[in-house]
Amino acid sequence: MLIEQSIAKQYGILPAAQGELPWAEWAKLVSGLMDDTPLGRVVAVRSETDREAIRQMNPWQRRIRAEWAARQAKELARQPRAEIEKAMCTLEATIARMFGKT
Repeated sequence: MLIEQSIAKQYGILPAAQGELPWAEWAKLVSGLMDDTPLGRVVAVRSETDREAIRQMNPWQRRIRAEWAARQAKELARQPRAEIEKAMCTLEATIARMFGKT
C-alpha cells in the first residue's frame, strides 16, 4: 500500500491502472521514490541514526522505528550464531581492506 501511494504521489499514476508492468519497470519506479512520499518517510524514520533527531521524533515516528527495531531483532534472533559470526568476520575484513589493513 505504501508503495502504491508513493508511486501515485510522486509520478501521478495509479499502479493498478497501468496493467501488467514488468518487474524492471516496478523496480525503477520504486527505486526512484523520494523521501517526501509515504514510503520514503517510513524508510527515513527506520534508517535515522542521529540521536538528537531520534529524540525529537513524534509518536508516529517512534512507533514506526520501534516496530522496525523489533522486526530486525526477531530476524537476528532466528539466525544461527555461527552465521552471524561469519558475517561479522567478513564485515571486519572488508572494513580492514578499505583502510589498507590486511
